[in-house]
Amino acid sequence: MQIPCFRKNFLLLGVALLVLSACSQSSSPDVSAGNKTAWIGAWGAAPYGPYPLGPLSGLLPLPEGVALPPIPSYLPNNHAVDQSFRMIVHPTIGGTQIRVRLSNLMGDRPVIFSPVRIAKSLLVTGPALMPNTDTPVLFAGNPSVTVAAGAEAVSDPLAFSYSYGDDLAISLHVQGESGAITWHAVSFSLNYVSLPSAGDVTGDVTGLSFIQPTLGWFFISGIDVLAPQSPGTIVAIGDSITDGAYIVPETNTRWPDFFAQRLQGAGIAMGVLNEGINSNTVTVAGSPPGNEYEGPPAVLRFQRDVLQRPGVRSVVIFEGTNDLSAGVQAEEVFAGIRSLVERAHAAGLCVVVGTIMPRSNTPIAPWNAATMDPQRIKLNQWIRAQTDVEGIADFDKAMESPLIPGTPNSAYYFVDQLHPNSLGTLVMSNAVPLEALVPPPAGNCHR
Repeated sequence: MQIPCFRKNFLLLGVALLVLSACSQSSSPDVSAGNKTAWIGAWGAAPYGPYPLGPLSGLLPLPEGVALPPIPSYLPNNHAVDQSFRMIVHPTIGGTQIRVRLSNLMGDRPVIFSPVRIAKSLLVTGPALMPNTDTPVLFAGNPSVTVAAGAEAVSDPLAFSYSYGDDLAISLHVQGESGAITWHAVSFSLNYVSLPSAGDVTGDVTGLSFIQPTLGWFFISGIDVLAPQSPGTIVAIGDSITDGAYIVPETNTRWPDFFAQRLQGAGIAMGVLNEGINSNTVTVAGSPPGNEYEGPPAVLRFQRDVLQRPGVRSVVIFEGTNDLSAGVQAEEVFAGIRSLVERAHAAGLCVVVGTIMPRSNTPIAPWNAATMDPQRIKLNQWIRAQTDVEGIADFDKAMESPLIPGTPNSAYYFVDQLHPNSLGTLVMSNAVPLEALVPPPAGNCHR
């Protein structure tokens, strides 16, 4: 879903901003129908930008004479200048051999990363590293890599042991000036940036050199793990509901996070990639020019963010509420969803499609129930009627009020009556049919 409040009239205070990107090429072998040792996605973030383009830039139009206060930034002219970043990620599966993905998708020039390092994060909150875990990341045997504009770089395999539940810190130094920055804005996860011209401080175990906290991921697009006997990766493509809008930072309580916990609890060695983008739409019609802060609509980014992710085996498609709130009719949204289903099946993936959750009209999340709810109901009927998908995640039924059908269950939502709280995201996770996404013997995904 979107954060329409960001689009319209709500300023989320205290969000520093910063995120990262992911291009599209995957140099990894996919996992075949039989389990085998192969590279799979352990963590990912859908790239967009360039910085500072993101949800907070969607506050316009503002009333005449009203201006936003400047957003503090240690990025001169919105560029990185000889400075370091420490990005904290929470992989969905453990391992002993990994790769790091760097993205310059939105760049306007080559970016030199020198060096790049990875370590275990010491604390739940903060840039400090666990002692004796800091490890260099190499690219074609070199400690530095130049990533062309619009491209992604995948590191050499790296011996690095970590467990599910560990937070990892990727530290990278941008040599010289970066130009336009690729990021994933408002990740609701704390990350850290040094001052401009501070140079290479990636080896700072204390983290004291990283003085700017931010809620975004810069330049990193994924962590891959070499997974023995893994069935592969499950990708969740969606909007801000999948992205994790309003979750408490550092809690990792997005619905894909809870779904990864389900897999771990069931002893299923699959990764989960969260490819949600705030305010994202299915259709081009739902994302008119000027709304680039939403990222490309799903029909345009599906190849990059789903089909080319390493080891992808299954996908959960959950988008459409932003199209409906933009006035797109159910027929067009469903046609867009169907095009994604067909592309996923053609690539050999199992597919689960989510129904659109109920919502209410609030000042920070406008929704015209009289005109939009009939379209939502119609769209959900068509989603449920599909006979060729492997499963339906009926978020609509799971999240509606038991007293007033068709309206949100307030216990599961934030005050905007659009985005789920941590209880709601847990309910959503449990509504996803695990067996449809997992091969035998735990499931029935035979593709």
